[in-house]
Amino acid sequence: MRSHQTRRSDGFTLVELMVAVTIGLLLTVAVAQLFVGSRQSYATTDDVARMQENMRFAHDVLSRTIRMAGYMGYAGGSTVTVEDVQGIFAPPSLALDGTDGNASITNVTTPDTLIVRYQGTGDIAGNPDGATLDCLGTPIGPLAMATNIFSIVTDAAANTAALMCRTSPGGPDVVIVSDVENMQVLYGEETSVFPDFTADRYLPRNMVTDIDRVVSLRIALLFRTPNLNVRSNADTTAYQLHGGTLPAKTGVEATRIRRVLTMTIALRNRSP
Repeated sequence: MRSHQTRRSDGFTLVELMVAVTIGLLLTVAVAQLFVGSRQSYATTDDVARMQENMRFAHDVLSRTIRMAGYMGYAGGSTVTVEDVQGIFAPPSLALDGTDGNASITNVTTPDTLIVRYQGTGDIAGNPDGATLDCLGTPIGPLAMATNIFSIVTDAAANTAALMCRTSPGGPDVVIVSDVENMQVLYGEETSVFPDFTADRYLPRNMVTDIDRVVSLRIALLFRTPNLNVRSNADTTAYQLHGGTLPAKTGVEATRIRRVLTMTIALRNRSP
């Protein structure tokens, strides 16, 4: 006769085996869910970080370029008079210009464009000193005109909307920042009889009465994450740019995360 100890060492019963398999499956499902959740969280965090970096870079490029609007260059020890400035930045080469996508403050479905011009600096021989760059980072030579045309265009290579810049009216658009869906520009016009170089009102380009009295710009940009399915639920937000409302996204586009960046930039060369 077998002892009690011998019978206990024969193996697991069917019930015990089924319980062990069930527990193993539950643990596997839990670990898998934890892995999928962690992966989704990492992807979301990475996409948001890239979007925030795009916002910072766009702010830096636009701020640096816009603050140069109307800058009068020099070559060696040369000087420029007020009369010279009036001729240098006369139409069609205004220091500041642009177009309204919808010629309205409330309708912002079509992005605006922005044109900024200024002169370069360098030595009397015509060599740039590297202190003045255009929007593409190219040094501008002394007394040469830098033209920077910002717009929102679809980047065919990446199949995404992007903030682009070109340095001549017929030149190619070059991507500055990807995944920028919209740009709206308001011009801060001073209307005071006695100038204090402070904007009294902000208007779209077509409503500005005197572009030479614009002392600042207010720009709103709509950014998005590079990838789809970043959100777990659809984004139904109707984003506002300077008071104008954009329709909420639908379909797969509603699975991106979006942010609005608004900046006000003073024109240094129109202040005392």
